[in-house]
Amino acid sequence: MRWMVTFGLAAALFAACGGKKSSTTPGEGDGEGTGTGTGPVITAQTLLGWGITGYDPASATPKTQVFLEVTDHHGQTRSYPLGDVAAPCAPGAGNADDIITTLFCAKDGAGAEFRAVYRGGAEIIVLRRWVSPGDDPADVELSFQEVSRVPVATGSKVKPAS
Repeated sequence: MRWMVTFGLAAALFAACGGKKSSTTPGEGDGEGTGTGTGPVITAQTLLGWGITGYDPASATPKTQVFLEVTDHHGQTRSYPLGDVAAPCAPGAGNADDIITTLFCAKDGAGAEFRAVYRGGAEIIVLRRWVSPGDDPADVELSFQEVSRVPVATGSKVKPAS
């Protein structure tokens, strides 16, 4: 019985004291927060989504109001109006590179396509192209035009909202 108590106390002592001690020596950098370390530093996360309102097919002139919704690392969401499109809209995925998210608005082959692009830095670039049934697939990439720039924290990790 005595050896069980001794063994139990020894096991508790090892469990309480185990683990590697962390270093108290400062790492690289000058300690002034100047960002002189190596590699990129992600300072914030920004989520992008699309706001679409107002499309009523029974209306005499059905239109969808399009917004880019940006949520910053504090959870604050801002909407940036991008205009109206005479078609219903559906969000789409980006290309996992610089196109974060897309929005395609079309009725009978006509409408608009939007892209939210982030290439690092301090802004998101919103592009739009007008869609028509006779579009040449070889010219699609060349027909996008910039419609807005949205500021974000420099170095943000920009992702599509789920």
